[in-house]
Amino acid sequence: MSKRITMSARAKPKAAIDKWVDTRDPAIASKPGVKPKRLTIDIDPVLHTDLKISCAKRGIQIADLVRTLIERDVRSHEHG
Repeated sequence: MSKRITMSARAKPKAAIDKWVDTRDPAIASKPGVKPKRLTIDIDPVLHTDLKISCAKRGIQIADLVRTLIERDVRSHEHG
């Protein structure tokens, strides 16, 4: 009796994550050649939980909220 090993085809590679990041934000995607920059910050775990809950209640993503707040702050200081 011989052993039989069944092998399936190798999974096709998924779309590149960089491609997804490049096209995720419509404001950035509309600017050809502009690659978004990633921002990493550390916050208190309790604040993070409260932030997630707040965003979930409003139906928005944390990243979208942070982008909006940063843009608003930068614009207010450009004209000040």
